[in-house]
Amino acid sequence: MSIKRGEIIEVAIRDLASTGNGVARLPDGMTVFVEGALPGSRVKASVQRVKKRYAEALAAEVVERSPVEVKPECPHFPECGGCLLQHMDPAEQLAWKTRRVSDALERIGGLEDVPALTPIGSPDVWRYRNKMEFVYDSIDGQPVAGLRRRLDASVMPVPECRICTEKTAAILRRANELGPSLGRIAYNPKTGKGYLRRLVIRHHGTTSGEGELMVHLITATARDHSAAEKLGRALQADFPEITSFVHSTRKSRRDLAFGERIQQVIGQDSVEERLHLPDAEVRYRISPNAFFQPNSAAAELLYGAVRQAADPGPDDTVMDLYCGTGGLALALADKAKKVLGFELSKDSVRDAVRNAEINGFSNCEFHAGTLEHGLGQVKGVPDPDIIVTDPPRSGMHETVVRGILDMLPRRVVAVSCDPATLARDLGRLSHAYAVESVQAVDQFPHTTHVEAVAVLRRK
Repeated sequence: MSIKRGEIIEVAIRDLASTGNGVARLPDGMTVFVEGALPGSRVKASVQRVKKRYAEALAAEVVERSPVEVKPECPHFPECGGCLLQHMDPAEQLAWKTRRVSDALERIGGLEDVPALTPIGSPDVWRYRNKMEFVYDSIDGQPVAGLRRRLDASVMPVPECRICTEKTAAILRRANELGPSLGRIAYNPKTGKGYLRRLVIRHHGTTSGEGELMVHLITATARDHSAAEKLGRALQADFPEITSFVHSTRKSRRDLAFGERIQQVIGQDSVEERLHLPDAEVRYRISPNAFFQPNSAAAELLYGAVRQAADPGPDDTVMDLYCGTGGLALALADKAKKVLGFELSKDSVRDAVRNAEINGFSNCEFHAGTLEHGLGQVKGVPDPDIIVTDPPRSGMHETVVRGILDMLPRRVVAVSCDPATLARDLGRLSHAYAVESVQAVDQFPHTTHVEAVAVLRRK
């Protein structure tokens, strides 16, 4: 059966790909990835692209609904590209994500029969994000901050976003109402012209109370930044609970929500998060560019699982690779003799040092620098008894894996936000370590993203 671009075909959806697209197979064996289709459904799909072994299509009509389909709550679904699985039952989302982790370990890492612990679901499936990154674009001649559309990546307004807190959504709406009065246009990364680039809103501390709010405006470089200050003053007047307004500039055309140079701060220069862990509470001060887990309630469960898996004793040295603002390191500091953290970002390391101080931990030591040149770059660092690692989506650099194999701690707890790179890294360590367990963690309901915690024991 040969198909052509633009053709409408009727297919049965058997599974979901890692991208969240439905998977169907034609009689001739060709695989068709159908965007917007769920397992167990039968759809008519519009073919968008045909390759030698697979095709890509869009669901045009649902002939038979999936038993796992639910009514989406967000009015911006499915146009917005932020949440691809809002029409799938949250329990089924968690089950699919758990299978993704196990399948990756077997298929990519060559690791069979790894015990899978009960997956950890997010305590909240709506209003769970503590950080939202909105991008500015020109809509009807006015600057508007929003999210990108699923199909063409253009920016769309999202005034009723359901995954951020209600206060975040309210601040976004007000910022867009104020946009025309700023007298500045949205930045165009293709031309390098324009001013307003990103609006990042953090709402931390909600698990302990009302929390603290930071608004981080990222703009292009300019001689006059009065528009940025005007926005900050106006938002704080309307929302007194905004404890921090930060304006930073970014010269690079690369479209990232990362300010290269801070221009002004109104109020505090950071916000605080408190995580309640088993037998401990840890405080974190978070600066504008620093990474922190975007789902605070789920992060408490994730850090609790790592705390239980690492289980350091009073004579143990723990090494936290890719430590960020000290997240996992500080979650283990009260139980260990010494904790060492490594992180590329100098800003994050400064936050980690400050976080150790505000928690009263004197046994923590943090180092800034890349890990790609190996773990032996800092002199006098003792070999660890336990290593915890939470790398970016690309996984651990090969030299980091070699460093772990050189030091051979008795236990490694590997946290990952990508099942494929986790499986690759565990496969690299498998001749020296046995994988005792793996546990899926869903920090991002309605998206395809899944975290995992793998516990390794030295053979």
